Amino acid sequence: MVKLKVLIIAAVSVVFAGACSRTEKQIVSKYDNSQPSVVYYLKTVNGKKTKVRQENFYPNGKKRMEGNFSQDKPTGVWKYYFEDGSEFARADFSSRKEGSQWQIHFDKDSLLVNKNDSLLAIAFSSEGTPVSIRIKRNNGEVFFRFFNSFKIMQRVNLKGNIPNGESMSWFENGNINSWHYYKQGFQDSTYTVFAENGQKIISGHYTNGKKTGKWEYFSSSGQPLGTEVYDVDGTLLIPLQNNDLKYFRSESK
Repeated sequence: MVKLKVLIIAAVSVVFAGACSRTEKQIVSKYDNSQPSVVYYLKTVNGKKTKVRQENFYPNGKKRMEGNFSQDKPTGVWKYYFEDGSEFARADFSSRKEGSQWQIHFDKDSLLVNKNDSLLAIAFSSEGTPVSIRIKRNNGEVFFRFFNSFKIMQRVNLKGNIPNGESMSWFENGNINSWHYYKQGFQDSTYTVFAENGQKIISGHYTNGKKTGKWEYFSSSGQPLGTEVYDVDGTLLIPLQNNDLKYFRSESK
């Protein structure tokens, strides 16, 4: 009879504990189409509600990011997703507020950052998503910047705080915006700029920060707009002329 009482008391205790620590789903905001934008999961312990998880969504209903909280701080593995549902990034926030073991995808088939890269700096949006990251890889450093859609905006190779090596930027549609190189902080070698439709609009060459050789200019439809020619020391030899449009080196014109 005594044993039975103990079992009953234990069962009541479990029910009571469960009632005091249940999790509640709270929709914080919605899109115009009534789809949830931000959802919190709150746990009630001893009458106090604490956020233990957060999920953000796209207007199409797919998850944008998700992760857990402990004492109002991100903890464990957080994941971020492209709008098509494929994974953009993940990181572990168990030991560092900026996260560790970052993995960031260029697309679903290729990585920009892997968990073996050393994190140097990272910036987050007000939403809590990564907008830029700087890593150490081998003997150099790489800086990445992203659009709000998580698509890549910029990649710059660095040596310390100085650009050194290839630098690229993209439009949000995935087409290349610019492609050029640096040598100890100065633009050097090929320089190419594209329109958003993929058409090349500027093509030239830098030598130690100065324009050299032949530079070509095109409209976004591919129509030639003219050329410039620079000497090896950067002196403008032949200015750009296009119909009534003429560019002069002189600051007074």
